[in-house]
Amino acid sequence: MKIAYIIDSTADLDLAYENHPDIYRVSLHVTYENGDVIEDSKDETKIQEFYRRLKKEKTPPKSSQPSPQAFMDVLDKIVEKGYDAVIGITLSAKLSGTFQTMQMIMEEYKDKIQVYPINSENTSYVIGSMVEQAMELDESGVEIDKIIEHLKWVASESEVYLLVKDLHNLVKGGRLGSASAVLGSLLRIRPIMKFDNDEGVKLYEKVRTDRRVMAKWVEILVEKYEHFKGNLDVVVVHGDVEQDALKIVENFKEKFPDIKYHVYYLGSVLGVHGGNGAIGMAFIPNQYEK
Repeated sequence: MKIAYIIDSTADLDLAYENHPDIYRVSLHVTYENGDVIEDSKDETKIQEFYRRLKKEKTPPKSSQPSPQAFMDVLDKIVEKGYDAVIGITLSAKLSGTFQTMQMIMEEYKDKIQVYPINSENTSYVIGSMVEQAMELDESGVEIDKIIEHLKWVASESEVYLLVKDLHNLVKGGRLGSASAVLGSLLRIRPIMKFDNDEGVKLYEKVRTDRRVMAKWVEILVEKYEHFKGNLDVVVVHGDVEQDALKIVENFKEKFPDIKYHVYYLGSVLGVHGGNGAIGMAFIPNQYEK
């Protein structure tokens, strides 16, 4: 079976998959207060420019989802190229309307091609890992229904955390969920947030020092490593603080050198909400459950 994959621009992929001909990206956008619009990008030069500008903006920019036409254009290409099926994986339906839009448009194409829209329940490399795992399973001869079942399991079992320096962007962007009520009590601490498929982003733990933050990251890593018996991908994303991200990975490697680690920039759409200095952490199971 020939399968195509649709992802959104928040997704991170290993370099080996970045320009894969079966993977199609649909872009979200960022709009500044003065009306400037930029396309979400994985180009590090453009991301760095975004974070420089973000520091200067009095009002945080807003993110917007892809248009229905953007999904139609991609699906038309996929159908034209003779694919048998298309798997669409986007960032959490709680964080954006991107998934709902994709699902609606894919429904219109189900008489032309088998369609499988999947809510990643997360973002960033969780989406990338899901695509990579799906492609590996397909190459191994696993039937598509089993692949879809596995992807939904990965989505539900993956966990994503976010350490932010300033919660105001999350509040203004409407992504903070129940944690907004405790904003005042968080001003002097390092809040660790957690992605939640029901609430969007919620408070996970209040931490007062960088040392305690690192200890908490390691604690979560140990828990996930034991739970998934080492079959785990670990991703660190950052809001233009690459050295901080690399330091975390070095600490992790001292504990578990056998894990596959990844470091990426937090792209502009996610950076709108995380802000400068944010650190994101994803723990993703990578073992196929037969």
